[in-house]
Amino acid sequence: MTKDRRLGKGLAALLGDSIESIAGDASGSEPAKTSTATDTPKSPSGFTVLAVSEIDNNPYQPRRYFDEKQLAALSQSLKQHDLLQPIVVRPKGTRYELISGERRLRAAIMAGWKTISAQVREASDRETAELAIIENLQRKDLNALEKADSFKRYLDEHNCSHSELAQRLSVDRSTVANLIRLLELPDPVKQSLANNLITAGHARALLPLVTAAEQIKLCEKIVRKGLSVRAVEQIVQDSLFDAGDVTGKPSGGGRKVKRGEGGSNPFQIARLEQELKQALGTKVDIREKAGGKGKIVIHFNNHDEFQRLLAQLANRATEQRRVG
Repeated sequence: MTKDRRLGKGLAALLGDSIESIAGDASGSEPAKTSTATDTPKSPSGFTVLAVSEIDNNPYQPRRYFDEKQLAALSQSLKQHDLLQPIVVRPKGTRYELISGERRLRAAIMAGWKTISAQVREASDRETAELAIIENLQRKDLNALEKADSFKRYLDEHNCSHSELAQRLSVDRSTVANLIRLLELPDPVKQSLANNLITAGHARALLPLVTAAEQIKLCEKIVRKGLSVRAVEQIVQDSLFDAGDVTGKPSGGGRKVKRGEGGSNPFQIARLEQELKQALGTKVDIREKAGGKGKIVIHFNNHDEFQRLLAQLANRATEQRRVG
C-alpha cells in the first residue's frame, strides 16, 4: 500500500467518507447566505455553507508558515474554478473549528469570499489532532520540524508511545522516532532546517555528534559548501574515530568509538548508542566481537536510576507484546 493510500485511509476512517468522494464533488462551492451554528443552510451537494467569519483555525495545525505566493495562486484558482473540495470543520460552541483545509480557507478569505462550503463532522480533540497531522504529513512544503513538533505535541497531550501514534497514522514507527529526534538539535541547526538550508537527512546525520557546538559548526559547513548527506555522514564518522582509536580507548577526553569486529559499520553503532542513550536517558555502550557476538552495556549511577531503567525496559517490553 502506498503512503498516499495509507494516509487517505486514515482520513476516511476519521471522517466517515472517502477522500475521493469529497474531492470529486465540485458542486458544493457556490456562496450562499451567512449561517450560524444552529442554523446551517446546505449547498446543493448537501455540504453546509458557513460564514468564514465564524470558523476558527485548527489549534493542532502543524504548519507555522503559509507561502503567500502559493496562497495567492490558490485564491486566483478559486475565483476561476470555485472550491473543488470543501473544508472540514467541527462544531465548537456557537462557532466552528477547522479540522482540515486551512490553505483553502485562507485562500477563500483572500479572494473576498464571505461564505464557504464545509463538511461538518463531530470529532474529538485527539481525532482533530490526528487529522491535522495526516493531512499535512504527505505535503512536501511542510518542513520536517513542523511535522516533528506536531508529533511531539500529540505524544505529550495524549500520553501515548511512538508505536501507538505510528499505528494511528498508518506510518512506520521509525518515521515518528526519526522526526522527533530532530527536535534535540540546537536552535541554529533547527533554524537552518526550517529555512530549507539543509535537509532532514543532513540534520539526522548531525545527531551522533556529541556537542551542540560540533553540530552547529558542521551545519554551517553544509550550508557554506553545499555538502551532500553522504558526505556529512562520512565527516561525522571520521570525527567520531578521531575522538578515539579503533580499540575503544578515548584520546584527548573525546568520545569512545568502537570498531565492530563483527563487521558492523562503526558509524551505525555510534548512532545506535546515541538513540539508546536518548531513549533511556543514560549512557549506553555497544561492544561487538568477532562472529557477531557482543553486548550492550547500560550505565546507571545509583539504585534509584537502576529501578527507573528496569521499569522503563519492562514497560517497553509490555508495549511491544501488546503491539505484536
